Amino acid sequence: MERNALLAIVISLLILLVWNEVVLKQYAPLAEPGQESAQGEPAAPVADAPPPAAPVDPLVTAPDAAPAVDAPPASRDSAAPLVEGEDVVVETDVFRAVFTTAGARLKSLRLKQYEETAEKGGPHQELVQVGPGSPLPLGLHLRGKGGEADDRDVLYSVDRKELTLAGDESGTVVFSGQVDGATVTKRLELTGNRYLWNLDVDVDSPPAYVSELGVTWNGLLEKPGGWQSGIAPTANPYSSILALEDDSLHTRTDEELAAGAAFEGPTSWIGFNGQYFFAALLDDSRVDPADDPTARAWASSRGHEAQAMLRVASTDSAKVAVYTGPKDIDELEEAGHTLRRALDLGWFTIVALPLLQLLRFLYRFTGNHGVDIILLTVLIKLLFYPLTKKSFQSMKAMQKLQPEMERIKEAYKDKPEQMNQAVMEMYRKHKVNPLGGCLPMFLQLPVFIGLYNALLNAVELRHAPFVGWIQDLSAPDRLGDFQLPFVTGAGIPVLTLIMGASMLVQQKMTPTTTADPMQQRMMMLMPVVFTFMFINFPAGLTLYWLVNNILTIGQQYLINRQED
Repeated sequence: MERNALLAIVISLLILLVWNEVVLKQYAPLAEPGQESAQGEPAAPVADAPPPAAPVDPLVTAPDAAPAVDAPPASRDSAAPLVEGEDVVVETDVFRAVFTTAGARLKSLRLKQYEETAEKGGPHQELVQVGPGSPLPLGLHLRGKGGEADDRDVLYSVDRKELTLAGDESGTVVFSGQVDGATVTKRLELTGNRYLWNLDVDVDSPPAYVSELGVTWNGLLEKPGGWQSGIAPTANPYSSILALEDDSLHTRTDEELAAGAAFEGPTSWIGFNGQYFFAALLDDSRVDPADDPTARAWASSRGHEAQAMLRVASTDSAKVAVYTGPKDIDELEEAGHTLRRALDLGWFTIVALPLLQLLRFLYRFTGNHGVDIILLTVLIKLLFYPLTKKSFQSMKAMQKLQPEMERIKEAYKDKPEQMNQAVMEMYRKHKVNPLGGCLPMFLQLPVFIGLYNALLNAVELRHAPFVGWIQDLSAPDRLGDFQLPFVTGAGIPVLTLIMGASMLVQQKMTPTTTADPMQQRMMMLMPVVFTFMFINFPAGLTLYWLVNNILTIGQQYLINRQED
């Protein structure tokens, strides 16, 4: 097999492997609510998920140790029945929150600017996702070596039953109750136009065993993968627990949390993480934001039920900020606490973030994110045109050398060392770099992956219409109700098939560096592979790749004319 052709095939396969292992698996599109499963049936909500196991921690008495005489029972979050409480409703510009006096916890929080499905007028996105009878978010735990108590079955009193805030208006809701003999006050402070709000906890006369306070967020975790893995989607937006510990991001999936996971280092925040939404508990105890965080975290899971806990080393007070909103770059930046890092755009964030900002900028003028993707792809192709031209010219030069290459192979077929020397001499004579066609591809790879991540994680594309049958750029394109094999959801993936056809045309126009028909057929398989890869991808990503192919075809046509 001719060396350069083999090298081209190996590099192409390497790119496919990197794309599949690094990009597709790590950033697999998550399921969106309202879409159908592979069988065409709407996903059923999780109704029988078991509650999470009580957190295991060095601060809690070991199972084989004799408990203290006055030690309270371990956390009752997983077993105690809920007391009947009254609702407390908070209306802001961005969400409607319903708290309950039973445990002074969060019962519901719906985002007013985001709907659960692409269908207009549907229910707003719910960020509180718990199984029947399971603990609600914002639980308080009194913790220490002598035992642990929580406030799940505590009936709090409250200073108001409703609160409405608009714009920059701020307001408070104050809950008061008794937890294991201590008087507990939970003070909520919210603002009309912000997703970030504050929870201040005061504990008067805490039990002697208490050495730290824990605030929890409980909820369901769905497996990542969505359309790619054929998992039936639900309205649950979360797939993992995400924490910023020691200034490093740590992700824990449902399976990884089965045995519990402590975050030993100082933790800035921990929360339930999804492709587009985030619910997080943030350490708000620092006077100076530049100071190192002092809180630590814990997370555990059983079934799909998980619990994230922010632990504060104090016996009488805890200051926690709560973020409940979209993974919108501006909102995360405004929230502070280094929360912007929750929008993880992968290895090439330095490339992906400017591309995402550019996408948002273009929307101000177009009002259509599909058009934005087209314009962004055009700008990138123009930027890399010199590299594309150089790569194409190098491949054309290699193609012209094929007859001479065949003569060398025939002349030195039994003398590999002399054949290699003759080939290198031919390259020097004609001033051709055998890697010239591949190197520009590698230089562009970070931009391609960065743009891929930006499009995949942009909440702006969620339920964003384009044209015709493409009414949600974050979902695979489907036209009609016909069910095809290997295709998740009913409908024909028209955009993906067009993309595959464009890639086939592009492959045919790309100069081949080998005369071996078998090798040429192997290279022609790439469009088929990519078509199957993209068949369940969000339409926004498919649109980007289609436009990229069309522009590449145009560039190759122009370069061919110039060469002729």
